[in-house]
Amino acid sequence: MARKKKPVVHKRAKTVRIKITAGRHLRRGFGPRVLISVGIIAYFLGLFSGVVLPSAEFQGGIVWSAENTQTASAHIAAVRSDGVGLITTLIVEVGPGTGRVLIDTHPLVGFDFQYADRIAVKVASKITGYALDDDGEGLKGANVFFYVSTQTGGAVEVQAIDGPSAGAATTVATIAVLENKKVKDNVIITGTINEDGSIGPVGEVFEKAQAANENGAELFLVPRGQSVVTVYNKVVQQVGPFQWVTYEPEQIDLNEYAENESWGIRIQEVSTIENVIELMLE
Repeated sequence: MARKKKPVVHKRAKTVRIKITAGRHLRRGFGPRVLISVGIIAYFLGLFSGVVLPSAEFQGGIVWSAENTQTASAHIAAVRSDGVGLITTLIVEVGPGTGRVLIDTHPLVGFDFQYADRIAVKVASKITGYALDDDGEGLKGANVFFYVSTQTGGAVEVQAIDGPSAGAATTVATIAVLENKKVKDNVIITGTINEDGSIGPVGEVFEKAQAANENGAELFLVPRGQSVVTVYNKVVQQVGPFQWVTYEPEQIDLNEYAENESWGIRIQEVSTIENVIELMLE
């Protein structure tokens, strides 16, 4: 059986006792003094519960109190099922609500993507000072809504998306909303997000870097240690009437490759969300 939260029990008990005491004193002729005391206590209880000042600072952070929904967007790098990289857009909306984290299901969104969004909200809360809701999942006094654009800037339309590699981009976009900032359009990141704010490794970095370059990005951020990647080159050998197919690994320094191929993009490693904020927000 779940234990009752002590603060709630004490507050309710005090409220009841105050009302009973006030009634007794009124009968004894001390009404005005008691009523003033009750009024003062009720006022301060209102302050601490957020009734009098809904945007006051609470233990754990500030409560969202904006009247209108605010939005921010960030590019996210992904890879199609056929191995081709692409860039699409993630939009984050935050507005008054009840602490819900909502994710649009068009395109279809997988469980890993949804989980990464919830971690992003927690990290954004720590960075910006906004309080988490009572369940520790959403923002107190706000709803957060994520959705991914189905358009990629080309003829390809996104039908489904999954994986945690957009976690860092989701986090920085959420921070941008809460701090009323903008994500730079010419910077793209790939990387997971951990609850301590660190950026985790991802796969298929080469394909994502190539897509970021084709999308016109000037800076592509990758997790620490992933500016040098391993790619597998297909090798076909003819053995009589048969073809023997193997894949040979090759290490590629992405910055060197970008220079040799005349890409207009620079690749930089990042390890924490604080690093990302410095490079992506304006």
